[in-house]
Amino acid sequence: DAHDCYYHMGIAYANSERHAEAIPCFTNAIRLKPNTAAFIHERAKSAQNEGRYKEAIADFTKVIQLQPANAHAYFRRAFAFKSVNKFDEAAEDFETARVLAPSDPNLVVNYKKIYDIEFIELCAAGEEPDPTGHSQ
Repeated sequence: DAHDCYYHMGIAYANSERHAEAIPCFTNAIRLKPNTAAFIHERAKSAQNEGRYKEAIADFTKVIQLQPANAHAYFRRAFAFKSVNKFDEAAEDFETARVLAPSDPNLVVNYKKIYDIEFIELCAAGEEPDPTGHSQ
């Protein structure tokens, strides 16, 4: 299907560090199959890579609405919030991610050491786990 073609083109661009080119691919996939968390999550990650933090926050928020247990979306949104100086929101999201996935050591942050960190890449594009246990 066309939405899958756009999604996989976006993944290829994202995995080649060509996030500006990935974003329209993900947008086309979303246009054809709205409310698909995987498509929105990948667009959010690419937007964040491009420094488009407000767009990333909006997309991560949509992913969280669709998948309230998505610890990775909370974690990445926390960094986007930090980038726009919304530190209370960032701290809340970091804690929510940790609570949702307490056994994942990647989701534990040292607040004193994250000042200069733009974000932490948890997995490659297209490899986000589905918090619902269904295939994406």
